[in-house]
Amino acid sequence: MRTVVLGASGEIGAALLRRLRENGVDVVAAHRSTGVDAYTGTGLEAAFAGADVVVDCTNVTTTSAAKAIDFFGTVARKVSAAADAAGVGRVVCLSIINAADPEVNAKFGYYQGKAAQEQAYRDALPAARLTVVRSAQWYELARQMMGSLRLGPVAAVPHMRCRPLSSGDAAAALADAVRIRPEQDIEVAGPEVLDLADIGKAIARRAGSPRWVVGVRVGGSAIRDGGLVPDDPTIVTTTTLEQWLDEEFAA
Repeated sequence: MRTVVLGASGEIGAALLRRLRENGVDVVAAHRSTGVDAYTGTGLEAAFAGADVVVDCTNVTTTSAAKAIDFFGTVARKVSAAADAAGVGRVVCLSIINAADPEVNAKFGYYQGKAAQEQAYRDALPAARLTVVRSAQWYELARQMMGSLRLGPVAAVPHMRCRPLSSGDAAAALADAVRIRPEQDIEVAGPEVLDLADIGKAIARRAGSPRWVVGVRVGGSAIRDGGLVPDDPTIVTTTTLEQWLDEEFAA
């Protein structure tokens, strides 16, 4: 099986590469530094030549709905067209649990982009050639938020009630969906319901910095009050927050 991973330089893309290679999969990393730009379509058909599966792990950092919708929707259409031209058997798209729910994404532009991505793939590809793997939020997201929303000893993390998991566990579930086609789309979530702001505070306690972590209200009530929590996830991972922290801060 030859697999092409788009967005292979990102956290989840890099983790997926490692997982697939450990399982003996012939995998190709595709990103701008390898001459592939999924947004413009540059290099896609050449990268997809001979591929059985293409995995879309592309990402854009934005809170703008217009930018997110444009990026994710454009990439999905470019990837679908190139996959058709190259005769790729299947596309696997990494998305977010409940991001396509209008109540969840109404005030969260990034999630509107993910909704547009899923719709663009469904419009372009038959169900037999598309697998959407929807993940809950990763523990690492809280650390990322603290890095970007920090002023001196104070950092902010959004209140997001979810069932978080480690990015490594998300990559493992994604790798399984690549190797063995599931009968339906997949939802993968962690072992317990937590607030992302509380995860940020737990990370800060272990790291000793920042001194204060403040939970902030963004994105609407659905995000804060459980709209991101799946009713019945396909896969429930086992790594708890405390176990992840132990691994991250091992001496």
